[in-house]
Amino acid sequence: MWTRAMLKTNARAALTKNYVNVVIASLIFAFISGAFSTSSAGNRGASSFATGNISKEFIAFLTMLLGIIIILGIIWMLLTIFVFNPLNVGVQKFFIENHYSNPRLSSLLWAFKTSYANIVKTMFLMHVYLILWSLLFAIPGIIKGYAYRLVPFILADNPDMDPDDAITLSREMMNGQKFDAFVLDLSFILWWLLSGITFNIAGILYVFPYIYATDAELYLAIKNGSVDDITGSFNNNPDNNNGDYYG
Repeated sequence: MWTRAMLKTNARAALTKNYVNVVIASLIFAFISGAFSTSSAGNRGASSFATGNISKEFIAFLTMLLGIIIILGIIWMLLTIFVFNPLNVGVQKFFIENHYSNPRLSSLLWAFKTSYANIVKTMFLMHVYLILWSLLFAIPGIIKGYAYRLVPFILADNPDMDPDDAITLSREMMNGQKFDAFVLDLSFILWWLLSGITFNIAGILYVFPYIYATDAELYLAIKNGSVDDITGSFNNNPDNNNGDYYG
């Protein structure tokens, strides 16, 4: 059974031995996962327009602005599906390899060269499921977010795995682990606060790499601890770091 202290100790060791590459990989993942996003206060003042006095030009401006927002939203969605999601899997591949060795940054692009279409399909399907569960209120969406948490790591080990099998395997691996993973996330609150008050300087230099390395350690701990309990389990050969899946 894994413990938070064990995961964090392993993460710090993995971070230290390959620091520069880990920081760069973490910076990329922080960008694509929205770790830098902040909520905007945004209100620049109340509008003095009365409904009957809004000009046609103003309505045209709002229509154009809405169109731009929709177009940018579509572009961002396509980037997420075809670029950011595979890059996410590549980042997790990097952190898995970093547990065993000192991987090169080229690992980040691994998903674009290995079973790209299947990785795109699986990640897209996972997000569709998460959106549908979130429509049932926040709590089911959060629970399923933890249930599907390991999908990018599973794809990093098994890029050809059927999408439904990868999602099911993540759900099985996280069975009985979701609350402990939630507590693990809570244990980083002060680290996130430190990152915030230093304008993400601490985040870039230490917090992000530390947290992402810990996530990889969580996957490896659950994988190695539950390998014998899951139908169609991973190959637990210690000489095979890819952990091939036999379905």
